[in-house]
Amino acid sequence: MNAIIKSFKIFVKELTKDGMIIMILVAPFIMGTIFKFGIPFLELKLTTYFDKEYILTDYYLLFDLLLVVLTPYFISFAASMTMLDEYDLNLINHLSVTPLGKRGYLISRIILPLIIAYFMALFILYVFSISTWTLLMMLLISFLTCLLSLTSTLIVFSYSNNKIEGLALAKLSGIIMIGMFVPFFLEEDVEYFFMFLPSLWIGKFTIDMNAMYFIFALLSVLIWIFILYKKFIKKLSK
Repeated sequence: MNAIIKSFKIFVKELTKDGMIIMILVAPFIMGTIFKFGIPFLELKLTTYFDKEYILTDYYLLFDLLLVVLTPYFISFAASMTMLDEYDLNLINHLSVTPLGKRGYLISRIILPLIIAYFMALFILYVFSISTWTLLMMLLISFLTCLLSLTSTLIVFSYSNNKIEGLALAKLSGIIMIGMFVPFFLEEDVEYFFMFLPSLWIGKFTIDMNAMYFIFALLSVLIWIFILYKKFIKKLSK
């Protein structure tokens, strides 16, 4: 356990050396502030100008969902960039033969950041939400979005040879998140074309709080993780 904690401290220290990653980690708070105060203000201006009762109000839940999805995604991106650096320097193989071991390395680089991402997502949602959330809803959605962010980590690390490719793949991996917009804008007959995306079921669960959608979201994201993890371990073993 001491080796894992020490490794995690090194990980955090590496994050603080990269200005871009620091900004990425701060981004959820900036976005949260903009959403919390900017969206209601914009709604007031729009409804006054167009003489409507509401315009953006129906999408407040979507803004909250976007915030709680992006928070762990940013942390996962930071983790994957650090791991790519360590892979390029061949540090992963060196650390694997220390008391830390490969299992300890994965805990310090994936599991611990994921746990932090979970509580950070809860905090961000609690402080900056502009729609009504129950505690259970916050706990479950944060859990699902953290698992979803793990797929991004696995994609970026597994299929990138360097940080430049990693940056490009991080943007591309964001495609798996577009499913959360579907239930808000498309008809039900069309949205099932996106049923392979866990984010679709997360979006539907956020709207309806139907236990079936939670199960579909959990199963689909676990399938993605299972498939991607094989490639991840294969690269990690090289």
